[in-house]
Amino acid sequence: MMRHRAPRLAAGMAVCALLVGVTSCASASNSSGAKTGTYLQLANDKPTWTNEFNAIGKVLASGGGTGWQSNAYPSTTAFQAVVRTAATTSKAPALFTWWSGAQLAPLVAQHALANLTPEVKKWEAEDGLSPDVMQAYEVDGQYYGAPLYTSDWIMYYNKKDFAEHHLTVPTTWTQLMSDASVLKSHGIAPFTYYDQDWAGFIWFEQLLVEENPAAYQELMSGKISYTSAPVVAAMEEWRTLANDGYFSTPENIDTATPTDFLNGSQAMMLIGSWEESVLTHDGGVPGKTFGAFVVPPINPKVGWQAIFETGPVVVAAHNANESDAIKSLDTFMEPSVQAKWDKLQDFVSAESKVPVTDPTALSVKSEVGQESVTLHNRFWEATPPQIAVTVSTDLSQFILNPNLPLTPFLESLQKVASSYWSSTGS
Repeated sequence: MMRHRAPRLAAGMAVCALLVGVTSCASASNSSGAKTGTYLQLANDKPTWTNEFNAIGKVLASGGGTGWQSNAYPSTTAFQAVVRTAATTSKAPALFTWWSGAQLAPLVAQHALANLTPEVKKWEAEDGLSPDVMQAYEVDGQYYGAPLYTSDWIMYYNKKDFAEHHLTVPTTWTQLMSDASVLKSHGIAPFTYYDQDWAGFIWFEQLLVEENPAAYQELMSGKISYTSAPVVAAMEEWRTLANDGYFSTPENIDTATPTDFLNGSQAMMLIGSWEESVLTHDGGVPGKTFGAFVVPPINPKVGWQAIFETGPVVVAAHNANESDAIKSLDTFMEPSVQAKWDKLQDFVSAESKVPVTDPTALSVKSEVGQESVTLHNRFWEATPPQIAVTVSTDLSQFILNPNLPLTPFLESLQKVASSYWSSTGS
């Protein structure tokens, strides 16, 4: 789940059936009629990435390799339902996108995914693939995905707003709140606000990890309750921001465009760095019209903290094309191919051999290094999906009504968590 750029027409390629059971396409030919390779469907919930998936698929297929043909589902819910039903059968798509951490583990437990440990070790040794990123794809010491993207959750800011009101990038929480106050006084919404179901966790996770990163990790693993003091403190901080009028009118993250951010009526946007592809598609210029920074700590004693996410492409263990799918991923992880993918999507590769050229990415990378920022896996991936889905949806209701009675609200969240953890014996 992430916001995508505005829809564009899919690139013309060999047509594949959309049924999950049909995973391969006919060989494709270039304009001269020469055979360039074969294609496997890449099942995904990212319909507006169709052009980019198909473009990199052509690169993978060149020279007789195995490429990708995007098989996009219109919603995350539909995609998950189909894949989970087919995952342990021969009808599973040979390649599909998924999520890391707790979202990945259930498929591994069902023996639905191909073990990519030998490939991962090679990518780390030869291409500089980050072991820290790959921890998100590790289950019981083995690896089950190739990173499609990595993304830090950072604060994008409108450079014109900051310049006109003589603001500088904040290095403390107090300064961030002062900037927000100045912006509000000039009729500018300090922070873009989203209320779509899955987006409910965005400010919750950020505030909790800023105040008490240990409590964030404990909450994700069921060691503390949603009614515990650190969670209450984070919710109270969130309520204060809302009541101070620092958020824009809530928007649907899946359908809204960043027009208000780009024109300066909203000054800052807490979002995954994948949002940059949307900003640039809609006319923003990295380093010129917008920049980005790591959110400074609320509690300086715990140091700088940030959320990150990474999403894999995985290979089905029961599909007849498993071997070709793994070879396709091996090609995808070649630094020259990664560079092409990053350019298509405004991404930053998880491999050190792929140069970073984007101004905002370079700025954030420098800041992360200077401040020794500790990264934490995103809520959606860090806690089991049986908790994440329901709790995120409930948290989105807090966005619409921040003054609801806090105790019964948090008790309702804990009821969801307790139900899951008790079923696992935890």
